[in-house]
Amino acid sequence: MSERISAVIYYDGEVCNTKNGVVFLSENTERLVFNQNIDLTELHKRIRCKIFGTTPMKVLSIKYRFCASVNPVTYDLFGIKGARSLEVIVQTHLASGSPYLELYVQFSSPNDASVASTFTVGREEYTTPA
Repeated sequence: MSERISAVIYYDGEVCNTKNGVVFLSENTERLVFNQNIDLTELHKRIRCKIFGTTPMKVLSIKYRFCASVNPVTYDLFGIKGARSLEVIVQTHLASGSPYLELYVQFSSPNDASVASTFTVGREEYTTPA
């Protein structure tokens, strides 16, 4: 039996790079649970359906935030672009012992060329809680 993965999906916000590493700033989040052996196409579909229901939206990108260092605590980002990178984040997550993984997802409508989400470098006002 495969392990179940609990994820927090952030969207319609910002991905910021701070002195503590990468943070996801968004008021929009959803929880999603999936099997560790899910394929990327199915993950895209599950995320899209969870957030938008039947509204036709396209997943442009998925980014995984992980703890890169514990002293000091810093976070880094890993883009999920294919089957191998999805496998890597699942294995990294399972090895970390974290109760959930954090994903930032960018969407667009099929007819829309613009993206609502942004990436900000150098924003320093966010600090991780002690």
